[in-house]
Amino acid sequence: MIKKLSKFISILFLAIIFFVIVFLLYFSFQSKKHPEKVPTLFGISPLTVLTNSMHPFIKAGDLVFIKKVEPSEVKVNDVITFKETPTKFITHRVIAIKKNKGTIGFVTKGDNNNVADSKIVTTDQLVGSLQLKIPKAGYFSKFVSGPIGFILLILIPAIGYICLEVYERLSKQKKKQAPDIL
Repeated sequence: MIKKLSKFISILFLAIIFFVIVFLLYFSFQSKKHPEKVPTLFGISPLTVLTNSMHPFIKAGDLVFIKKVEPSEVKVNDVITFKETPTKFITHRVIAIKKNKGTIGFVTKGDNNNVADSKIVTTDQLVGSLQLKIPKAGYFSKFVSGPIGFILLILIPAIGYICLEVYERLSKQKKKQAPDIL
């Protein structure tokens, strides 16, 4: 029973490491290849918050998950992410919705800011709405996606696990081949 549980835990651990490696490589590759686009997986985009403009709701270093939504789904008080420039994304709260000649615009404001943003967010700028936030996980995400973090937290443990598996399999084969002397 303990051997089966141990084997299950090791397989689960390997699967988690594999998933994290694939996840990080995919997002790193996508962000390097297309810096003007937000990398997405199944319509969800992870982003690291860099400023405290939404403090205390969202703080610098938090990891937020943004889901692409239709502009008509956005309501007042929703937290949205939009493009200010082709490579700069902002996450602020919608404080008003403006409709002009069939087009929708969003008046946004950071919770920690005294005034609303100077420009109205157009539907073309809308990236999505906030679905989930993980406090301080953005620091970890940035570290792991960097070269040192990737080597220390992903590559070395994965190589260690593979070496351990190879060693265990080779030692089992040697035990089977060794003749019993009695």
